[in-house]
Amino acid sequence: MCGGFVFTYTIKIQENDVIRQPNYWQTVSPHLLYNSGRVLTYVLLGQVFGFVGSTLGIIFALRDLQGILQLFAGSVMILMGIELTGLIPALAPDSFPGIGRFKMIVRSLFNKVNRKNIFILGLILGFIPCGLVYAAGAKAAATQSMAGGMITMLVFGLGTFPAMVLTGLTVNLVSAKLRSRLYRIAAILVVLLGLLTVMRGIDAMDWIKFYWLF
Repeated sequence: MCGGFVFTYTIKIQENDVIRQPNYWQTVSPHLLYNSGRVLTYVLLGQVFGFVGSTLGIIFALRDLQGILQLFAGSVMILMGIELTGLIPALAPDSFPGIGRFKMIVRSLFNKVNRKNIFILGLILGFIPCGLVYAAGAKAAATQSMAGGMITMLVFGLGTFPAMVLTGLTVNLVSAKLRSRLYRIAAILVVLLGLLTVMRGIDAMDWIKFYWLF
């Protein structure tokens, strides 16, 4: 999922914030800002996970909570990916409170993303993490402290930082002729990984076992 979002925002920035001959900083800064926003969200989530683990005793039922979060995140990813493909002009309003508003904000940011608001996009998309984040979240909750949860998620976020930046930089090497195709591929990738996240959520809740996913 993360790779699909990186390809999408990088292509959009090239369309919305055109610089004929960008210097090194202008090329790298959007990816640094996006990932800084993403990591900050992870740290805040780590605080929440640590709080939950320490005060509600939910650590013993964390697998069910993880499954619910994966089902929610995967469903949102699928809906967003379908809209990003452009195959469907607009989906019907969502039945879950708040999802429609959340998707509208993300879609608006993607359409208008530039070097000035990319940090905000990173902050928001940090709430729709890949499956690895849930494993890190479980570890954060296991610390049973807010400080421990924040440190755990900070280390995880910083560990993914280099790969995410490099992924974004490779998009700049792609010719303009292939950008529209890559945009569609990126959207399809978001849908596929959304399906994977949903299946992992189902597996975590012991509805159906997908042993081949692990």
